[in-house]
Amino acid sequence: MRDLLVFLIFVTLLPTCFLRPWYGVMAFTFLAYNRTQDLTWGFARALPISDTVAVAMILGWLAWEYRPLWFTHPRLRAMLLLALVVGVSMAANTLRWDLVGKRYTELLKIVFVALLTGALLVNRTRLRAYFVVVSLALGFYGVKNGLWFLAGQGTIVGPGGMLKDNNDFALAMVMNLPLLWYLSYDVGDLRAGRLLKWGLLTAFVLTLLAIMATGSRGGFLAMAATLFMMAMRTRYKVPAILAVGLAGLLGYTFSPAEYIERLSTITSAEDQSAQGRLLSWRVALNMIEHNPFLGVGFNNFVFEYQRYLTGIELPHGVRQVPSRVAHNSYLQIWAESGTIAFGLFLFLLFGTIRAMRRLQAAVIGTADEWVRRYAMAIETTLYGYLVGAVFLNRAHFDLVYQLVAVGVMLPVAIVAERERVAALRKRRLGPAVAAEVWVRHRDPFVKLPSA
Repeated sequence: MRDLLVFLIFVTLLPTCFLRPWYGVMAFTFLAYNRTQDLTWGFARALPISDTVAVAMILGWLAWEYRPLWFTHPRLRAMLLLALVVGVSMAANTLRWDLVGKRYTELLKIVFVALLTGALLVNRTRLRAYFVVVSLALGFYGVKNGLWFLAGQGTIVGPGGMLKDNNDFALAMVMNLPLLWYLSYDVGDLRAGRLLKWGLLTAFVLTLLAIMATGSRGGFLAMAATLFMMAMRTRYKVPAILAVGLAGLLGYTFSPAEYIERLSTITSAEDQSAQGRLLSWRVALNMIEHNPFLGVGFNNFVFEYQRYLTGIELPHGVRQVPSRVAHNSYLQIWAESGTIAFGLFLFLLFGTIRAMRRLQAAVIGTADEWVRRYAMAIETTLYGYLVGAVFLNRAHFDLVYQLVAVGVMLPVAIVAERERVAALRKRRLGPAVAAEVWVRHRDPFVKLPSA
């Protein structure tokens, strides 16, 4: 039954994705983050739904709503250049196309979808639609897994794909927290807006529990950093920080003993997981030292691990260490793709954060202040990623690239909203203020406002 439902929705969506490519972008985005197919167990699980939606979306974009991809903005150029440098590093090293080719194709797809999202995101309505789709796609698992945690379930992993690992899943949930929170401030004018607002805030709370359910210590630190930065971005910083502290105290009080015990090992140097992470970091630094420009090759970290483990002192009592991932997104990019790729990646992150902060300052007290919430959502989401990426191996996460492109397009959405408001004013019947009535009609019964 579940497979049939997913299949019917998929078949129904395809014509819409072609005729209205923006809907195709939203459908593809929802499938990427919600992993809807992974909720099925039959024939629908193997269907190429995302790829088919992508084809319909691209054909519709070329046929009905062609807007050129933006390459004039520095951050979008950097995104494209990053994908190119990663490809060069892959070709310059041992090329295992059967193992890394698919991953690189996925990276190119991520960059293209991010650029296409930016190209078609041309007004406030689409901006809000994007945030609704992403927050609901990830929020579904926040609600579901949060309720499971309340029911006494243990460690919970993600739905599948890049979100299957509990650490990656925790990071995705952390990045969704600001989207849920700030979006709740911009849905009041929608039908059932009040209900949607409280639904988003409820999903926010349950997502906090879902992050705890993963047992990810990196996810916990990223969640703490995100909540702190959200509190710092409010007008009432002290009460907000106290509220976050109180929520943390309540969470600590009512958390299962196993979860508290796991968090207590964050600073333990003797913890096996921590030792393995530190060892991987030393291996990554060894790779960077010997291959500073192009790295060891995209997705080659695990294959080159034993080679660069030579000469590194192993923990006491350990004779052999299996190959591991970097357990650090920054070192992963730097070691695999070199210093140029690492610099471009940092530019995407910090350049977007800086742009969002400047945009917030520019619109305060103006008619464009509505965009401030979206800029704050992007900024604080990237803060959560910055912290989580120190401990988690998720260098090329789709949401990061899409948020960079969306951040570039926020000024375009502002201009479109201004034009929409101006058009509404032109269509307004009759003058707006008493002064216009008096000037046009010399109406003696109109009282002019005092100077």
